[in-house]
Amino acid sequence: MDFLVGAFVVVVKLALAGFVMWGGWLSFSTWLRGDAPQSSGALIEPKPQSFERVASLVLLALLCTTLAGLPG
Repeated sequence: MDFLVGAFVVVVKLALAGFVMWGGWLSFSTWLRGDAPQSSGALIEPKPQSFERVASLVLLALLCTTLAGLPG
C-alpha cells in the first residue's frame, strides 16, 4: 500500500510540475507574441483571460490542494 501511495505522490508531483511549466509557457509565449500590455499613457481595455490560462490556474490550485492533503 505504501508503494501505491508513493507512486501516486510521484505522479501528482509530475503533473504539478507539468502544469507549472504549461502556465509558464503560456505566459512566455504571450510575451514573445507581443500581446503583453505595454506601459503607455493610454488606458487599454483589459482582455479577458484565455481558457487555457484559466484552466491551468484552476488545475494548479486543485493539484496543490491534493498535495497539501496527502499524508507525508
